[in-house]
Parts: sequence; C-alpha cells; structure tokens
Amino acid sequence: MKRLSITLLSLIVVSMSMTPYAQADDSPTDGSNLPQYSEQEVELYKQVYRDDQKLIAAINANMDSLVTEGKLVISIPEKEDVTPHRGSMGSWGDILVSLITDSGSVAFAGHAAIVSMDNHITVESFAESFSPIGLDGVQYYTNSWNKSGALLVRPYDATATMYTTAATFAQDKVGLPYNWNFFNKSTTSKYYCSQLVWQAWLAAGIDTEAGSIPNGVIAPADLVNSSNTYIAKKID
Repeated sequence: MKRLSITLLSLIVVSMSMTPYAQADDSPTDGSNLPQYSEQEVELYKQVYRDDQKLIAAINANMDSLVTEGKLVISIPEKEDVTPHRGSMGSWGDILVSLITDSGSVAFAGHAAIVSMDNHITVESFAESFSPIGLDGVQYYTNSWNKSGALLVRPYDATATMYTTAATFAQDKVGLPYNWNFFNKSTTSKYYCSQLVWQAWLAAGIDTEAGSIPNGVIAPADLVNSSNTYIAKKID
C-alpha cells in the first residue's frame, strides 16, 4: 500500500441537485469565482482545492520513493512489448496524469487521460475553453504525453483484458459533454477528466480512487495516490 497518510478536513456531502456551470469560463484555479453556486457550495469547492494542493505537495515530496516502488512491480509483457509512437506515452488503457497546477480547474489541479485502443490516441475530457482542439467534453486527442511532468499510472494486478475494457469504456464516451459538477462523479451522461478515467477502470473491476481522499471528487491526484495504483513511469 503506497497511499500517503494525510489528515484532511472532512467535507459536507453536496446534493446532486446543485447547479453545474452552463459553460466554461475563466474562473481562477482556487475556486474563488463560482457565481452559479451557493456560498456553501463555493466553500466546498475551495476546500477541495486546498485538499488537492496538499495531496499534490505530498506526492511530489515522495515522488522518488513512489517511482522506485513502481519499478518493483512485475511488468505486463503484452504492454511492455509495445513500441511507443514518437511523443506518445503508454499503451492501451494506461492512465496518464499531470499534476501541474495551472489546468484552469476550479476544484482541483492537473489533468488525466486514458490511452485508447490505438496507442497513438488518448481519450480525454476538457471544458471547451480549455480544450487544445476547441471541443467540449470527451474527445480523442493525439497522444503527446511524453513530456516533462507526465506520469504513467497503472492499477496493481490488472490483466491485458482489463486494460482493453477500460480503454473501450472511455472510447464509448467520446462526444459526451464536460461535467462541471465535480461532486457528481457517478453520472454517465457527462465527464470531467479524472472521473472518466476512474469510471473506465471501475468498469474493468478496479477502483482507482480507493484509499485516497474521500471528499466526493475524483481528482487527478487521487488516481496517483490510490492504494490500487502505482507510478510505472515519470517523465523528468
């Protein structure tokens, strides 16, 4: 179990009836500008952001030991035999995470993606105003993750079939809109980035949030901090 021990403030459960953003805007990453939420809901989002920053700091402080631990995990021959495309990272079903804090998210930092059945392509969810291709929600993207700060994250004991299930699940969601209600992680009609990855692997039988911060939101950092995942590779 590699989960980092962090004591955090508990959060009040948010009602599923809370009103999500109608569209993306230029809200600062600390969640200080959420005009369509109640005052209580804004405070919840701010707390999630603070918790997320603490978790990212703890992960970065322990990164060397986490990467070393990942190298001790038995490799997956079917996946290791894949020759990556120039600029790409990982292979089908792999979890890709960046913990860089300037993603524009109002509730957490960083970004997450999953590699599709075509290893040169990822499935990712962005709000339209943050999307590199200017499209809202779940879309296909060129796998250009082989760059500084990127993490290749894998679930413990996952089989090649499970990787296929996760990748296929994500592909089936392409075209669905972005989910601005980060607490509504179980919806299947819209997705934010790490929610998509979490649900894809849940469909494969592994909870990639398990053991991380139980605050109702699936943040990219939770996918890294999960007791069910390990860091297989970090790009310096």
